[in-house]
Amino acid sequence: MADSVNLMPGQKIGRLTLIEEIPRRKGRRYWHCVCECGNECDVQASHLKSGHTKSCGCYRREVPWEKRVDLVGKRFGRLVVLRQMPEKKGWESSWECRCDCGNVCVCQTDNLKRGTTRSCGCFRNEQRKENMKTAIHFVDGTCVERIASRKLSAANTSGHRGVYRRENGGWRASIGFKGKVYNLGSFWELEDAVRARRKAEEELYVPFLEEYRKKSEQ
Repeated sequence: MADSVNLMPGQKIGRLTLIEEIPRRKGRRYWHCVCECGNECDVQASHLKSGHTKSCGCYRREVPWEKRVDLVGKRFGRLVVLRQMPEKKGWESSWECRCDCGNVCVCQTDNLKRGTTRSCGCFRNEQRKENMKTAIHFVDGTCVERIASRKLSAANTSGHRGVYRRENGGWRASIGFKGKVYNLGSFWELEDAVRARRKAEEELYVPFLEEYRKKSEQ
């Protein structure tokens, strides 16, 4: 059943947002993801489809701590916690809260503590402009912030985006664009692989970003 699930850029699974599919490793598919906590990670596709992996690992570290915390009476933004909701197997712990506007809502523990949820929803419009500064934008299956950034994945060992060490000691270059991964070739020298990747960025990323900025300014 899990194998029939289609994954795509921008899809949200748990705390993870899928950015792009990366070259196979030992025949297995992987996706580069951004977690809500800000960390980036590469996750095996089958683990995403089955729900086995839903964060970079931050949730697993938080769970024991959550169980020792009583949030009743505490304030989070416009919310005051009234009571803990009955726990359900496989669900994160949650709390019933009263908003300053008078509405009552149910919020997950980690969303309250991380500041993701600060009201029943009435605060959303007031914060929309500020939230847009850190939002992830996808155009034609491509994450604008990802290709504009020079940040490397924690799993990267070459020091260059899109360049991977092969089992035979050589290097492989690839680039993800508009929901697809393009193989740029295999090389014995690291410099050649890096050169191929940079050329592809100039041909694909640069025009794409320029067009995006022009439309955003209109």
